[in-house]
Amino acid sequence: MYAKKEAEKLDDVVEYQRRVMEKIKTLSLERLKVVLDFIEYLEEKEEWEATLEVLKDEETMENIKAADDAWEARRMEEFMPWEKVRRDVQDTYSQECSKDI
Repeated sequence: MYAKKEAEKLDDVVEYQRRVMEKIKTLSLERLKVVLDFIEYLEEKEEWEATLEVLKDEETMENIKAADDAWEARRMEEFMPWEKVRRDVQDTYSQECSKDI
């Protein structure tokens, strides 16, 4: 089910991107500049919203603080190598996708 929903979302994204590109082709240079400014504003707004969401989550902030303290104290055994994280994420994603089949 998860993979199906994600595929539908991707289809929607592709369709909206296609429609946006069609419309952009018809705009004057001045309007293109306005569109670019608006897109950059939306990107920055999304980044700030994500940042605020993290900052409001007390548990996440405690985990970040603990990780910073461990890093400063050079307690490397508390950290997981990126290769293992990547494998874990790939394995989890594969398991989720296989549930939908």
